This record gives sequence, C-alpha cells and structure tokens, in this order.
Amino acid sequence: MGVLHAFSYDFMLRALAEVALMGVVCGLLGVLVVLRGLTYSGESLSHALVPGAAIALIAGLPVIAGALVGGVLAAVAIAVLLRRPDVGEDAAVSVVVTGSFAAGVVIVATRGTPRDLESILFGSVLSVDGRDLWVGLASALVVTAIVVTLGRRLVLVAFDRAFADSLGMRSGLLDALLLVALAAALTVALRGVGTLLVLALLVAPAAAARALTRRVWAMLIVAPVLAFASGVIGLELSYHVGVAAGPAICLVALGLFAVAATGTWLRALAGSRLRASGMVAR
Repeated sequence: MGVLHAFSYDFMLRALAEVALMGVVCGLLGVLVVLRGLTYSGESLSHALVPGAAIALIAGLPVIAGALVGGVLAAVAIAVLLRRPDVGEDAAVSVVVTGSFAAGVVIVATRGTPRDLESILFGSVLSVDGRDLWVGLASALVVTAIVVTLGRRLVLVAFDRAFADSLGMRSGLLDALLLVALAAALTVALRGVGTLLVLALLVAPAAAARALTRRVWAMLIVAPVLAFASGVIGLELSYHVGVAAGPAICLVALGLFAVAATGTWLRALAGSRLRASGMVAR
C-alpha cells in the first residue's frame, strides 16, 4: 500500500485541503505572533472562538463561520479595551476571553452534547465538509491580504513601536488588524485541531523557522511550508497508525521545531569549537 494511498479517499482529500489552508494562515500569522510576542494572546483568543462555534454547531451552520464571527468580535473588543490607558493588555485579553469561553461552554452544556464540545476543543479534520473549506478559504485570503499589504508595518511595530509611531503609523489600528487576522487564522485551524491544540500549529512552525533563519521574509516562507508538512505527515500517521489526526498534526509540528532547534544548537556548538581550535592553533 503506497504512502499516498490515504489520499485516494474523498474525506482525506478534504482533510488535505484543510491542512493546506491551516499551513498557510498559521505559518504566516505565526511568524508575526512570535516576533510581536503575542503567544499568550493567540492562545487566549483561540478560546474566544468557542461561543460562535457552539452556536453554529447547534444551528447546523458551518462551524468555521460561527467561530470567525465570534473571534472577530472578541478581537475588536480586545482592541477597544487596549485603547483605555487604565486597562493593560493582559487584563483586556483575560476579560474578553474568559467571558467568551464561559459563554461557549454554557451554550454547549445546555443545547449541545459532549461530542459537540469535544469537536470544538480538539477539532475533527477528517469530518471537514465543503462549506468549511469555502469559509476557511475566505479566511485564508483575508489573512494573506493583511500580511502582504501590511507585513512591513506589522514587523516594524513588532520590533520598534515608538519608531513606528514617529513615522506616522497608527500602531493601535495595526494591532487591531493583527488581532482580526489572528482570529481568522485560528478560525481556519479550529476545524482541524480545535481550540486547545491550535497554538502548537501557530507557534511551533514559526519558532522552527526562526531557529533556521533570522530573515523575516525567509521565515514567512519556511513557516507555512513546515506547517503544511506537519499536516500532511500528521494525516498519514492518523491513517496508517490509527491515532487522532489533530493531536498527530500538532505533535509533528512540535517535533519539527525540536529538530530545527537541536540542529541550530549543534551548528552553533560546532562553530564555537572550530573558533576555539583556531585560536589555539594560533
């Protein structure tokens, strides 16, 4: 049985399309999240998708569509709170996210089933349908457009916010757009890996890319490739070994990060030894 035999089935092809979308959006946004130091915000915002996803699931609507609406509303609410000088970033994120997550759990507990909650928290990439893919494609286009048009400004704000403000860039608006793009990226990955595991696919490929290269443009290429590779390998493991697809994808992403980080460390260690031996020889 060939390695690619798994993708001869329609449901596996739909899952492959889903991981391709996840790879692009999580790879691109992950780089900005890592550079901007928004890992906590990314993890928290993923929980804010729960109420919208729960309502859509119970109503028989595309889960991604409901999660997207909930995530964008949460991102806007956080951005509004961030404009208040008496509310810190951590407080704004915590208030919005915990309230959203609690509302989502109440909705599922009263109107849904334990299986509905499990699908939202851990994803179900093998049950993705055509409607999910179309909504995911629209979200991916939004994320890509924001990164392509505003990427340089977002990176500048990440490295030197004060300098960006001195150039006339509206860092507050850029923060809001980044949060909206992050909500869209998390929405795409929701159906595949769920709200509890999405952070691994968002951060691990970007962190691995950062370990391999220090150039931002190269990171924006390497991270999506690694995220997509994690999805494909995870699907293969799920099909041939019989493990859950979402956790398998995330474990592969974390494994690739471990390999990249270890390789970078070994290369640095070898370089330092070569420099030391050169100094001794002199």
